[in-house]
Amino acid sequence: MLVVSQLMLVTALLSSGADVLGDAPGMELRYTGTLARVTRTATEQPYKKFTLLAVASRQADGTKVTYLTDERGGGSWAWPERFGMLELDAKNKPAKDATIRLLAEHEGHLNPITIRQPFFEHPDQLDEDADGEWVSGQHSYEVGDGTKKIKDRECLVVRVSTNNGRKQRLWISKADHTLLVAAEQQVFMGRGDEFQLKLELESVKPLDAAALAKIQKPFETLVALKTQMNRPDGETKAELSDTQIAAAKKVIDGLQASAEGTPLAPLAAVISRDVKSQTQRADDVANVSKKFVGQPSPAFELTTLEKKTISSKDLAGKIVVLHFWDYDSEPLTEPYGQVGYLDFLSNKRKRYGIEVIGVATNESFADPAKTTGSLRSVRKLREFMNLGYPIATDDGTLVAKFGDPRKLGAKLPLWVVIGPDGKIAHYHVGFYAIKPDEGLRPLDEAVMKQIKTK
Repeated sequence: MLVVSQLMLVTALLSSGADVLGDAPGMELRYTGTLARVTRTATEQPYKKFTLLAVASRQADGTKVTYLTDERGGGSWAWPERFGMLELDAKNKPAKDATIRLLAEHEGHLNPITIRQPFFEHPDQLDEDADGEWVSGQHSYEVGDGTKKIKDRECLVVRVSTNNGRKQRLWISKADHTLLVAAEQQVFMGRGDEFQLKLELESVKPLDAAALAKIQKPFETLVALKTQMNRPDGETKAELSDTQIAAAKKVIDGLQASAEGTPLAPLAAVISRDVKSQTQRADDVANVSKKFVGQPSPAFELTTLEKKTISSKDLAGKIVVLHFWDYDSEPLTEPYGQVGYLDFLSNKRKRYGIEVIGVATNESFADPAKTTGSLRSVRKLREFMNLGYPIATDDGTLVAKFGDPRKLGAKLPLWVVIGPDGKIAHYHVGFYAIKPDEGLRPLDEAVMKQIKTK
């Protein structure tokens, strides 16, 4: 009887007119999808597969959709970007500029890709008395003739095109004019390389009040955590700041408890492991910082891109900022090692005799056969960012003297401020948390402290 009741409820969901939820408080939707390269002759095998879990619940003025993505192959988001919430109005339009996105890697670049939400945003245009063609913003819509069955669901076919020529095909449930059953869309990455993204509904599961509350609880914890972490939109770095780690620590035990027995349990386990790992790494980096700060700087000699030699002896008595980073122009991804802000700081404090030196750190500088290409990449980045401070090269030998953070599982950049007394006054691993109008404030404060001391 239970199976029969569920089937009847599913039937009701798919025949309830514009209200796709029918009599159920909520609905769980599962989609599978692929991303494949398109060539002149054929569509290649998918190099990326993904799933989308969406939970919809009725609100006073629309529908709330919480979602979770899981990507395999070709890049993926860090865990804070894998979930989110859409608040849809009565016509299924997001109340805010929010979308569901994947992250695809192509030729060394990371490309956010927006995918379709589960509910079609123009259900009223699919009525029989509608003319079948309309324009909304940058999108043009056209309803095809007839219907098509996809996994026993009768669907209307909607063709969508944008001003830049990208095309989509949507299969919308004929019963309710709302539920997205399948989608295909053009995606372009790199130098105009075409890909095809496919999305198909695998299952629909109605949720009673108890089931909805059970899965909503961990989702609510996750969404609240995401807001508190305040990561930039489209952040592709997996590394968390100390503040973000602390926020995740506070909720992880409760999250794992509430997620047990729900589709969010694997994600909660991933978050727990990541927080423990990043906490340990942060502790290790902090210990290295304590080891160096206040101690005499290691002696060094660097060669700039212009073949000039810079030595610690020549810099004696000056305030020196060393910025170890890869200075690689491919891929040229944000935040470019924060070199723009560093250049601004260099120009701003130059009158105090501050010496800022960028140190392009790449093992390839130890191999003459690879040096030319690496140097070309560094010069390209310098010209692109119009950097005024000198850039030298290091094959990893010098950064090792300063405690290479990569050996601890952390990443460059490494920032070192050497005071006029020759001692290390400031040591920071990773990107600074900054505000655009403040620049590299922690670094600038460290520099100004040495200026006042001098």
